[in-house]
Amino acid sequence: MIGYYFHNMDVRSTRAHVTQILNTVASIGSELPIHMVLPKYHEKIDFDMIKKNHDLPRTPEFVFLRNFSIQKSGIAAFTLFNVPAILFLLRKKISGESCFLYFRSSFFVPTAIIARILNIPFFYEIHRKPIGWSERWRDYIMSTMAKGIIVISNYMREYYLSYKKEILVAHDAVSLKRFVSTIGRDEARKSLGLSYRENICVYAGTVSKLKGIEYVISAARILPKVRFLLVGSISLEFTNINLPTNVKLLGRVEQKDLPQILRAANVLLLPHPRGEYSQSPMKLFEYMASGVPIVTSRLPSISEVLNDRNAILVEPESGDALAKGIKRVLDDNDHSQVIAKKAYNDVQSFTWEKRGVAITEFIKKNI
Repeated sequence: MIGYYFHNMDVRSTRAHVTQILNTVASIGSELPIHMVLPKYHEKIDFDMIKKNHDLPRTPEFVFLRNFSIQKSGIAAFTLFNVPAILFLLRKKISGESCFLYFRSSFFVPTAIIARILNIPFFYEIHRKPIGWSERWRDYIMSTMAKGIIVISNYMREYYLSYKKEILVAHDAVSLKRFVSTIGRDEARKSLGLSYRENICVYAGTVSKLKGIEYVISAARILPKVRFLLVGSISLEFTNINLPTNVKLLGRVEQKDLPQILRAANVLLLPHPRGEYSQSPMKLFEYMASGVPIVTSRLPSISEVLNDRNAILVEPESGDALAKGIKRVLDDNDHSQVIAKKAYNDVQSFTWEKRGVAITEFIKKNI
């Protein structure tokens, strides 16, 4: 039996969610035949570059379908991609091929319904609870029809128990070899043009209120002698505001450059607020692999991985609490090194290979 993982992403993108999807498919593919089914946005694709950019153990098998004449991903493209996806399924059914499907978006409701009619089993992976009536409706249909559900935290598992489906908790993961380096903090700072003497906090991810960035800015005002570097796509709400002089927006960087930036920091920040957008992000595991102390919000999903032995956990939605956590790291180097080492040891259990094995076993058990 062969699997088909449907998505609407641009495979040439270097964004974090593309890294997550490609590594998941590559890891499953080491155990079970699975192909990615994507829209054809480009005539030429450098697969070697994709493998390098996302540090893939192997390049997944791809099937590209023309999505009318659309050349860019987006909600409209996602919705319309159901048409070629359904035609693809019909061809597979007519040919008599035995297969299963894998979705990571509720926008594939039409394709999922046709799969159910054709008696083709599918699995549904979700990274946060649905928000808004439309998303909740799509999520309900997908969850009801799925053969099995994959979530990224036990916190989310509790929400999906009501569907009485088989559920696998598969936390996000990290490619550990990306973080194997002999470069220390001083060398990393030299290459980035940063001062050796400054205390530096780094946040990596979308610069948005949904990620708690306003609390980082509040902490920066409390700690004017500490430099704060915010790395990632910048939402409109932060493009034209007056930031403290010790806060710098670096914008989005390539995934391959992120380990060096993290290594240059004294403290890594995960300031997520309460809410359904605050789940178990991939950068949590990248932080752990970097060997740098972490200060994070004490939230249920994050606390499944980070705890008082491998990080500094603080009250969410509080710039003052975040500042106190940062100060604790900077003032107690011995304790900071202990928790950073513990986080690094703990993250050895969260690799893409292990995630792929867990998902493969789940699929085989429930197919």
